[in-house]
Amino acid sequence: MSFDIKRKPLRPSHPRHSQHQKFLEQLKAQAAKRHWVRNFAAMSFFAAFLFLYFNAAVATDQDHLTWVYQERSEIQKIRINSLARSAVLPVEAEQPQTDQIAEFLREKNSPLADYAGLIARMPHWKLILGIAQAESNLCKRTDKNNCWGIGPGGPWTYEEIEDSLYHVNYLIQRYQALGMDMERPETMVRTYVGFQNPNWVAAIYDVFSELEERGL
Repeated sequence: MSFDIKRKPLRPSHPRHSQHQKFLEQLKAQAAKRHWVRNFAAMSFFAAFLFLYFNAAVATDQDHLTWVYQERSEIQKIRINSLARSAVLPVEAEQPQTDQIAEFLREKNSPLADYAGLIARMPHWKLILGIAQAESNLCKRTDKNNCWGIGPGGPWTYEEIEDSLYHVNYLIQRYQALGMDMERPETMVRTYVGFQNPNWVAAIYDVFSELEERGL
């Protein structure tokens, strides 16, 4: 004996047929509404994400431009001050290591040989030469008058090598004020390069050693 209940199809003439059709239409309408709500919520979330993303990108760009503007302003100050300081620095002949520095640089075929007198008058000239070796092979691998790799996103361009020389001297003085040891380049590599670079540190120590062998 079977207890399965078989539903008889409603005929259009049946009184409940119209009610059943309305019920199906209501289900379809509710489903369409839920689908629209889900799509609207997804689109709203995506729009909010794009808004936040682009706002963050714009803010980052603005921060970067502000930083670049400040650094450019510092460079301009350095250029102006360098003109005033050059007049009061001792003449090249009064620096006993000038000739030795010039000879060292000429042996390396470095264009910095023309600036030996100016380099000799800077308190951390050995570090300046070491960084030049690490960044540009003593200024032989640059076409921007930037022997010290100064600048975020790639070396900046200077009008003259002298400008970048004064700038690196200025940066070194700032690092020293922050407590970094100018005789230990590993204390400043993360600040100067942006990451730990043992080759950069080794290149500077190589220059230190060679200068020491020359009695400098």
